[in-house]
Amino acid sequence: MSYKIYVHHKYSYERFWYFFHGVDVDIDDVIIHTNMDTAFNKKIPITDKVRIKCEYKDNLLDINFVDKSDWHLEGHHILDYSIDLYDKNLVSDRGFNSNIRKIVDNEYIPLLNSKSKKDNTKYHFMYIDWEGHNPYYEHKMNNTLSRDVNLYVDELNDENIKNKYFTFTNTLMSFIYPNTLGLREFIFFSDILKYKNDYKHKLNFPIRRFYRNKLILYNNIMELEDRKINVTHSSFHNTNQYAGWKNKKFRENIISQIGEENYIEKRGYGIDDWGGEWNSNNLSEFMWKMFGIAEVNIIPEYNPLESLEYGDFKNNKKMIGLSYITEKSISHILANKPFIPLSYNTIDFYEKMLKENNFKIIPFPFEYQDLAKNKNDIIRLNNIARNDKEWRIFLEKLKEWNSHLRECIFKLVNSKNDFLDVVLKSDLKKPSLNII
Repeated sequence: MSYKIYVHHKYSYERFWYFFHGVDVDIDDVIIHTNMDTAFNKKIPITDKVRIKCEYKDNLLDINFVDKSDWHLEGHHILDYSIDLYDKNLVSDRGFNSNIRKIVDNEYIPLLNSKSKKDNTKYHFMYIDWEGHNPYYEHKMNNTLSRDVNLYVDELNDENIKNKYFTFTNTLMSFIYPNTLGLREFIFFSDILKYKNDYKHKLNFPIRRFYRNKLILYNNIMELEDRKINVTHSSFHNTNQYAGWKNKKFRENIISQIGEENYIEKRGYGIDDWGGEWNSNNLSEFMWKMFGIAEVNIIPEYNPLESLEYGDFKNNKKMIGLSYITEKSISHILANKPFIPLSYNTIDFYEKMLKENNFKIIPFPFEYQDLAKNKNDIIRLNNIARNDKEWRIFLEKLKEWNSHLRECIFKLVNSKNDFLDVVLKSDLKKPSLNII
């Protein structure tokens, strides 16, 4: 079969790979410019329409990047929330911005509802925001969004909603393309990192912002006997450059406990200035300052179970997304940097994705549930680090697990596209506007 697909954004080769990874395409057709201006200045957006033909699972795809035009044409139409915000200069990267998300209610939902009335069309709305909230209920899409519009999110489906999809491969590729945060560089940084052998510590727990589970784990670590787990703190909201900087007594106490050598100051003079609290600066600091401290990082990946117990939406559980994937684990996987998530839910999530895509599972070498909730778990981990022979065995197993996951993810995004799998099953019959 053949499929007409219209992408309502400006074209770039990075956006092509985000939307259409896993296809069989001639690389020469994935162009990088359309004229002399866009050939020599990548900051000039490509405003020309771009058409690329390729195949996916023996189906012909006729892909057209058309920006704001051609909404009326028959076929499949894609609108991506984060990319549209980027094109409107409302954000500088894909990171979630809570201040402007009302645009979903006021602009995107009405637009998609009006377009979905057309015959022989299917509209697809991508809302991949890297946050733990559930946008389907936050924006009341159960009552406001036409059932004929497909919604794609990075939260696992917790119920049977026919037009709501979790797209694993597209979520993975959203961290790499468009490369506004520099996460793609982590892939190649692994070639440098593998030769590093002068780590000062075996384990490091980096803290930037303060949340309940981080502080509980911090206290448990600091109470360890013969502590082998280091703690670092990156500057955040501690000067008048940032909101909330006056509440600094607690932060000062932590800095005095961990020592000045473990305080990562973001602001500095000239070449030592790592900038502000933008996502790109934080990830750049993470790569070049955090990855070289210890052999293994303990990372505070988002944990929905903590949100269910302590979060802002604990009384409205439908608002909490069942997702365990953020830039923290993704950056470590891409750089092949061994890591241990604060919650084992992160491990379960990745292993579930591997099973669903028929990859073998390598056992994670440390059994636990939540490093913050069970103090014995962090004691056991510290004891492993106290024994050099046991640590070397543990580290090799952890590296093997991480390398295997990384290899499987790369194979997956080069051969599969979860969004296109939905498209191949979509029905383009005359739609009906089913808004309850």
